[in-house]
Amino acid sequence: MEKVVVSKMKFGVCINWRGATIDFTRTIALEADNLGLEYLWLTEAWGLEALSTAGYLLGITKKVKIGAGILNVYSRSAGLIGMACATLDQIAPDRFLLGLGSSGKTVVENWHGVSFTKPLQRTKEYVDIIRRVSLGDNLDYSGEVLRLSGFRLYTKPRNRDQEIYIGAIGDQNLSIAGEISDGAIVTMYPLSRISHALDVMGRSISERKEKKLFAYIPLKITLNSEETRTARMEVAKNIAFYVGSMGRYYATNLSKLGFEDSVKKIQKAHSEGGSRAAAISVGDDLIDDLSFVGDVKKIQEKILSLPRMIVPVFAIDALNGGNASSLRLNLLESLIHEQRDD
Repeated sequence: MEKVVVSKMKFGVCINWRGATIDFTRTIALEADNLGLEYLWLTEAWGLEALSTAGYLLGITKKVKIGAGILNVYSRSAGLIGMACATLDQIAPDRFLLGLGSSGKTVVENWHGVSFTKPLQRTKEYVDIIRRVSLGDNLDYSGEVLRLSGFRLYTKPRNRDQEIYIGAIGDQNLSIAGEISDGAIVTMYPLSRISHALDVMGRSISERKEKKLFAYIPLKITLNSEETRTARMEVAKNIAFYVGSMGRYYATNLSKLGFEDSVKKIQKAHSEGGSRAAAISVGDDLIDDLSFVGDVKKIQEKILSLPRMIVPVFAIDALNGGNASSLRLNLLESLIHEQRDD
C-alpha cells in the first residue's frame, strides 16, 4: 500500500471576524506557530483592524506567515498600505502576506463612507502602487483611477516584491488575480468546482512565479454524531448568512457554479422566515461542498483530493470560545502529521 504523508501539504488557518478578540487571536496564532502551520490569515470586515493585529502577531510568532485578507481598496490609500508592507517586513522579513479586494458597495459606502466606483480597475492600480511604494520606488503614477507623484518611502524598503493575493469571488476577479498578483483567496467556493477556479486563474497567469489559491474552508472536527449534527447546523447558518444577507455576490457566484436551485431556496426561506428558516433550508450537498465537517479521517480524505495548487485555510469560529477552537487546532495536529495507508 502506498503511504501518503499529509504533512507534505501546506495548511493555514483563518479566524472568523465575528466575535474575534486580540486575546483569542493571540492564542490561535501561537498555537498555529507551534503546530508548524504555514499560514494564518486575518479576516477584517468590521471586526479587528487587520494591519495592527498583523504587526502584533508577527512580533510574537517565529515562523508562521501572517496575512491580512481581505483588505478593501477603499478605506486605506494605496500608499498607506505600501508603507504598512514595508513596516511589517522590518518586523518579520518575508512573513507578511497581503490580501486585497474591493469588498462590496454596502460595506464601502455605509461603513467607510467612500464611494464604491470602478472596483476592478482600482484593485489593479492598488496592486501596482503598493508594490512600488514598498520597494522604495519613486511614486510617479498616472492611472485611470489614481494619479500620484512626488513621493517615495523614507524608511528601509522591502528587498523583494510584496506577496499579494486577490480576494476573488467570480471569474473576472480570478482572471485578474492570475494576471497581476501571486494568486487568489476564495471563500464560500464549492470544493467540487475548485478546479474551475484554478482554470480561470491559469488562463491569465503572467510571468510571475507559480500562483497559489487559498481556499477558506470552515473546519468542524467532530468526535460523535451529536457534535456532527451541531457542526453542520453551524455551517448552514454561515452559508445562509452569506447567501441571504451579504448582498448578491456570493449568491450569484454559487448560482453560476451550479447551485442556483439551492440559492433560490435559501433566499426564499430568508425572505419569508428570516435567518433561522434560511439556515434550515440549506441542503446537505451545499454543506458538504463548502466545509470540512466530521472526524479526522474523513477530513483527511477530503483534503487529499484537493488539487496541488490549493492551500486549504481552515476557518476557526471565534464565537464558540477559545477552548473549542483550541481543541480543533490540537486535533488538526494529527491531521497534518499523521500518516495513513491509502
